[in-house]
Amino acid sequence: MLAMGSLLVGVGILLAGLLTLFFRHPRAPRWSKPEMVAMLAVVPVTGVLGFGFGYILVGVHRLLNGAGELYELAAPVGVALGVAGWVFHVRSRLQAYSATGAAAGSSVDPAATPKLMVEEPPGPTPEAA
Repeated sequence: MLAMGSLLVGVGILLAGLLTLFFRHPRAPRWSKPEMVAMLAVVPVTGVLGFGFGYILVGVHRLLNGAGELYELAAPVGVALGVAGWVFHVRSRLQAYSATGAAAGSSVDPAATPKLMVEEPPGPTPEAA
């Protein structure tokens, strides 16, 4: 149970990382931009993570009650090490994406004062009176 839960959690975190890389990629397809697409894609990942954590909870409970052996802890430790490596890889890729976006520059100058475009009302101006 503990090994199965660890594998499910590992797969869920792997899928979450892949979705993050997909949606944050500078050249992601246009259909992936709406937030609804991202929310629909995250629902199965949340389900996988929930089942995985549930299996881990049941496995730890069985292990503490003496129904499991100590070697069953090898799978969660292995999955945790693999996930830690994957998280660092995803983080470095996301930083590279943000560096490319910052290097491209913005068409808006944040230091510039905004110009107000107010239309004057029809009729005589107060200065002419």
